[in-house]
Amino acid sequence: MRVRRLLAYAAIYFLWGGSFLGIREVVAVVPPFFAAAFRFFTAGVLLLGFALVTSRKDRAAGPFALSGREWRSVALLGLVLFVGDYACLFWAEQRIASGIASVIAATIPVWIFAGEVWLLRTQRLAAWPLAGIVLGFAGVVTLTWESTRGRALGSLVGMLVAVAGCLCWSLGTLLSRKLQLPASRVVSAGWQMAMGGAMLFALSAATGEWGHLPHAVGMRVVVAMAYLIGAASIVAFTAYVWLLGHEPMGRVASYAYVNPVVALALGATLAGERLAAVQIAGSALVVLGVFATLRGRRG
Repeated sequence: MRVRRLLAYAAIYFLWGGSFLGIREVVAVVPPFFAAAFRFFTAGVLLLGFALVTSRKDRAAGPFALSGREWRSVALLGLVLFVGDYACLFWAEQRIASGIASVIAATIPVWIFAGEVWLLRTQRLAAWPLAGIVLGFAGVVTLTWESTRGRALGSLVGMLVAVAGCLCWSLGTLLSRKLQLPASRVVSAGWQMAMGGAMLFALSAATGEWGHLPHAVGMRVVVAMAYLIGAASIVAFTAYVWLLGHEPMGRVASYAYVNPVVALALGATLAGERLAAVQIAGSALVVLGVFATLRGRRG
């Protein structure tokens, strides 16, 4: 059990942390919406196929045994989570470093907590979480402010779009607590990914990306996409679901401040991404903010 727990934490720490560099490699060649669509539609279909094989003895638990309300719920979350967040993230990573994208994504627990306080009213605004919200917001402001100093406007826009994606994911997470979803988390995630991927394909077609698809891609892009589908979407997600059933939520959520460290290190060593001193300070503020938020969160 201990080895399995360590492997599961390693998966959500390192595999998810490395996904930001993987996205950066893919969108350097493939249009962003199409790349996101291919990743999640493929991962969703594979998860549903796994659920179908493992539920043959119990057809009532199969991936197609959903009620009308459950179908609507997974479709809505596919739109908000995978279209809303990942369309923004893939598009933004054409314009910002993968490490910076990971730092912005790390603010998601902060925005979720803010929603729990002011929308759902399931949390109280105590000292630690308040400090976390302030630090997280200050970190994002620091990062975006630095991007305006002698840099192209595209960098600032990319960061703001990435923040918008985080808000979409946070909203989807809050919505998921009110929606009726399939009992199987694998089935639920599989349909959300597959439907989100299908919608992303539609978005890609509507924005004219299909006319700009590359005729061929190099092995580097193929490996990066395989990593995003297999390691970051399927293996890490399975590990995450397993940890939720065996570990305290606060400990599992620690991936939120470990992922940026991993992504920044990989971006610097493998992609030559360099951060200014102000960006390092902003990243540190975000990580501290997430830590403080999770430290003070109840339940």
